[in-house]
Amino acid sequence: MFTKRMTIAVLASVLAGGAGAVFAEAKKPDNYPNRPITVICCYGKGGGSDQSVDAIVGPASKATGITFNKINKPGGGGLNCLPDFLQAPADGYTLLQHIDTIPGRYAEGRIDLNPVNDLEPLLIMNVAPTGFYIKPDDERFLTDGKPDWNKVVAYAKANPGKITVANVNIPMEVVTNAVAEKHFGYTSRQVMYDKPAERYGSVMGGQIDLLMEQPGDVIKHIEAGKLAPVLMMWRERLAIFPDTPAAGKDFGLDWEPLIRFRGLFVKKGAPQEVVDYLSAIFTDAYNSDEHQAFLKRKSMDIVPSYRSAADTAKLLEEAVPTYAQAFKDLGMKVRDELK
Repeated sequence: MFTKRMTIAVLASVLAGGAGAVFAEAKKPDNYPNRPITVICCYGKGGGSDQSVDAIVGPASKATGITFNKINKPGGGGLNCLPDFLQAPADGYTLLQHIDTIPGRYAEGRIDLNPVNDLEPLLIMNVAPTGFYIKPDDERFLTDGKPDWNKVVAYAKANPGKITVANVNIPMEVVTNAVAEKHFGYTSRQVMYDKPAERYGSVMGGQIDLLMEQPGDVIKHIEAGKLAPVLMMWRERLAIFPDTPAAGKDFGLDWEPLIRFRGLFVKKGAPQEVVDYLSAIFTDAYNSDEHQAFLKRKSMDIVPSYRSAADTAKLLEEAVPTYAQAFKDLGMKVRDELK
């Protein structure tokens, strides 16, 4: 059974950090870098990961003169990118941008890349809550013209397994959707999309009933009146959506929510001075006015986002058993050695 304690280790680690820490000055290694650095982005162009990479490498490049070449390698729910990264030398010239998918997929045994043993974290630059969204004029889910989660649940119960959710096939979203189903007592059909535009467009166009996503990724569509939040899978209501109910406060969901995080990594074995240098320059880029403006503009400042390399390593270490426990409680597949 899901309990309040199940994901407390991950959330406590996440909420312990913040952008107000004091950071070491970047010390440039001898003869590094002497060529452009490749950043592999594991999701499609225009989505939250893609935007986050652009937002942090921009100020990093301006401050250091380093050229960063971004390669989008979407597909497989964020897994198609991994062979390219794993085949690259551990020299600091290939960076991986990835998310909470990594500990989740490792915990279920779908990948053998162990985030604790195989990755060297540089930082986490985004932390975000998750919610459900509807088409604003979908009368099935409105009361007096406003989104009504109770009507979503009523419709789902009246039409078992027919309500559809546009999602991405990664553990955090899959588990969070399962928690909502279990708590509210309905079943849904998840439709998985790798491309963000297709995911959002499926709901805006009326082909799919619900969208599961983080606020910052869809804020422009909400502001344009093309999507509307109907429920936040969070403990309290968010200041950005004060009229949108929270699963915890408003519906009694006794659960510490899983969160979306986005970070940068190098391959384990990269020279320590290179790791320290990259971590420091991206920390400076994170704290730049340009990047802070991006976070605010994209509503990615809802909760404190920055995590140092050490904090990220700790988060990954705690996330693997936390996901394994979540999967076991939901009757999902778990890696043999974590059962």
